[in-house]
Amino acid sequence: MAEELELLDRWRRGDDGAGNRLVRRHFHVVFRFLSNKVGDEATDLTQQTFLALVERRDRLDPAIGLRAYVLGVARHMLLRHLRGRYRDRAVFSPERVSAFESPPDLGTSPTRRIAQGQDRVLLDRALRSLPIDHQIALELHYWHELGIAQIATVLECSPSSVKSRLFRARHGLRRQVERLSTRPSPLLERLEDELSSLRSFSGG
Repeated sequence: MAEELELLDRWRRGDDGAGNRLVRRHFHVVFRFLSNKVGDEATDLTQQTFLALVERRDRLDPAIGLRAYVLGVARHMLLRHLRGRYRDRAVFSPERVSAFESPPDLGTSPTRRIAQGQDRVLLDRALRSLPIDHQIALELHYWHELGIAQIATVLECSPSSVKSRLFRARHGLRRQVERLSTRPSPLLERLEDELSSLRSFSGG
């Protein structure tokens, strides 16, 4: 972590070599984080994320870690992008709105192309149907294995709020599985294991 903080500081002072090293380490994580929500638009948003990362001057808490910090910046870029998409609505809330106005086309999902078995496909669709911050909370917990304090940093909320969001996200995910599946019981019984298994498809 200390090395990455030094690389970030050097990048912000104009050392492009340090920046290239950081980008190589975190590009795949950021791209997967975004592509699961905006598809083909993820490339531009990933570039915007790293541009914002070098332009920011806020202090980074070493206890949080650079991955959580970078994903927090990526979330900012994502929400700014989605606010533009939902600009005709009176209120945009990542706690209420999915990244998809309609269920995503599973044929274009990276997870869909790799996944083996309909349960994993269904779970991917159910996850992507959740409100944005609920989807993010589950991904950070199960895929990136971040702690409560780190997730709170990404979502810009208190640790107690993270626990509440994870509870609601799990409940919402179960409801989506029940809605989308003709035989939800077997999948629901092993839901947490299946969520963790998606880590290998997430790039995390």
